[in-house]
Amino acid sequence: MAQYRSGTVVVVAALLVGSLVGAGVTLSAVGPAAPGTTDDPTSQPPDDGSVDPTDGLSSAQTTVAQFESRAAFEAYVSAGQRRGGAYDGGVSGGDGGDAARQTAPREATAVSADAPSGGADGGGSAAPSRIAETNVQVAGLDEPDIVKTDGRHFYYAPEHRRYHVEPRPDVVVDERDSSSPPEKRRQPKTHIIDASDPAAPAVVEHINTTGQLLQTGDELVVFEHDRIAGYDVSDPANPTEAWSHPLNGSLVTARERNGTVYVVTESSVGYGTPCPVRPLGAATTVACTDVYHPETQIAVDATYTAVALDAGSGEVSDTVSFVGTTDNTVVYMSHDALYVTYTKSTDRVELIGQFLREEYDRTPASVVDRIEEIQSYDISATSKQREIRRAIQRWLASLPADERRDVERELQAGFDDYVAGHQRALTQTGIVRVDVTDDGLAVAATGSVPGEPLDQFSLDQYDGTLRIATTIPAAGDADSVNDLYTLDTQSLQRRGAVTGMGETERVYSVRYVDDTAYVVTFRRVDPFHVVDLSNPAAPEEVGELKLPGYSSYLHPVDENHVLGIGEEDGDVKTVLFDVSDPSDPTIADSTILDREYSAVAQTHHAFLMDRKHGVFVLPAGRESVVMNYTGGDLAVETTVETDAPATRARYVEDSLYLFAGDSVTVVDETTWKTGTTLDLGS
Repeated sequence: MAQYRSGTVVVVAALLVGSLVGAGVTLSAVGPAAPGTTDDPTSQPPDDGSVDPTDGLSSAQTTVAQFESRAAFEAYVSAGQRRGGAYDGGVSGGDGGDAARQTAPREATAVSADAPSGGADGGGSAAPSRIAETNVQVAGLDEPDIVKTDGRHFYYAPEHRRYHVEPRPDVVVDERDSSSPPEKRRQPKTHIIDASDPAAPAVVEHINTTGQLLQTGDELVVFEHDRIAGYDVSDPANPTEAWSHPLNGSLVTARERNGTVYVVTESSVGYGTPCPVRPLGAATTVACTDVYHPETQIAVDATYTAVALDAGSGEVSDTVSFVGTTDNTVVYMSHDALYVTYTKSTDRVELIGQFLREEYDRTPASVVDRIEEIQSYDISATSKQREIRRAIQRWLASLPADERRDVERELQAGFDDYVAGHQRALTQTGIVRVDVTDDGLAVAATGSVPGEPLDQFSLDQYDGTLRIATTIPAAGDADSVNDLYTLDTQSLQRRGAVTGMGETERVYSVRYVDDTAYVVTFRRVDPFHVVDLSNPAAPEEVGELKLPGYSSYLHPVDENHVLGIGEEDGDVKTVLFDVSDPSDPTIADSTILDREYSAVAQTHHAFLMDRKHGVFVLPAGRESVVMNYTGGDLAVETTVETDAPATRARYVEDSLYLFAGDSVTVVDETTWKTGTTLDLGS
């Protein structure tokens, strides 16, 4: 295996190589777990952090490039999940995202001591004492988003439409508006905005690129569609590109902690793709012999590669690779480990073979022998399936017509019962833990659970236990149900489970707060489940509340309340759950807004809570809705219209910044009056 070195940015690349991995298999050449690793003590609750619906792209042909923006793609994928389709793709607690990150909901505090002290012009103007960062899942682990801050400046990359380069390299054209005159065609830019005067922000400079952003120290990392670039922004008025690597695949997710960046990408390959694989071009060379793999032959369709590189220099310092699948990939990170999941579904033909061998007593011995013989062959899974199908077809064809019809009816009824009885074995999620330590990266453990997770918020590490909520798809005569499993973080062996929640429904949102899980399932109503995880060996569902609509995002408000944001009858809905009695959760208040859409449905990055002023903000179409949540009630404080769809909200001191297209609108939070609108230009 590769010799692993210490590093500062981790990149995970999923490389499609064509088949399926069995969930929970033992990987050969798995390095020893790092001694003395500890769980993330701040994972519950975390800062209001953002997703990554980019947290995993499916192996389907639909890609981000077919949509106007990442947000549009995420909405499409989310809708597919709720329709029962594939979703790849993730919050424990937290709020507001002040520059000084903390581990629990709190009032805004001073910005980090690491915030720059100079102004946009290099002067000594004081940095704001209260400035909102990105809403993230785990406190202290930042996530990429279109708005970032260093404590004084905002870096903003509007989500523009697709672009291609014209013969003139300095002209970038919007493909969906190619008829517009050149002067109207937008160059994608990342804007640098000075917020040292909160009521009057000013544009400092632009970077002629756009994408998801991470900001750490004097570095701004930009994830473009085909490369990752690092910019030196120590002088925000004069940003310079420090390094770049080609991105041989699609961005799935990323994290940042104390200058260390953890990136996840997925790169498609085919049988003709040569080894070694290079997720970041020449900077990362992974020999196929250096990939962790099962000790026995099991079909796979992905190789995941963790790459460590320095955010300042772009230098790669460590790699580790392992096989998995690209189906419904979810990535969750704690402070000491990276968890990557992959989902495997049992092939129907293989299942029929098992049924004929194990359950159906009219199967001729010759057919059983033939199926067992085929299973023993050292051939691909596809070839085995084809041969089993042929054996069954030959047997049925040999029967008289009347008997064949009887046998086919019996087979169908018996098979449906068999499938229902094996429901949890049909869809399995494999989990790989990659330890992240000062000594480098190492595959430390593998495990599996039945079903498939929704997104990164389905997983959480707390006090030596990994918790994961999954949906068990309908199978045969059995309806879909939802489970929550607990696993030992070091071995990934299962410790306990709560099974059978929300029959006929699917998981729509999950939130973990210390040793409690809140799970929303949905089909026609929205059951809100409360699960006690204080004893990981015997977790227990202790409360349930049914209400119309659903919540697709949950956010802890205080020890007695959880906020739900979702939809009812096509309109945006907010619900304040009273969880003071876990065995009897109730609705403190709920509000249905006359809006068909909120950006929070696509990504938790769009959510902002300002505890000082007792409000949260929902970007909803061409306006932002500011809602008061104090006193156990929900009420609209103000609504601010914008010329373009609103995407994000942040605060600086007592000024609320609303980002929409190429503008930033400022609202005074002491009066809720709209002030200046900063035009970022075309």
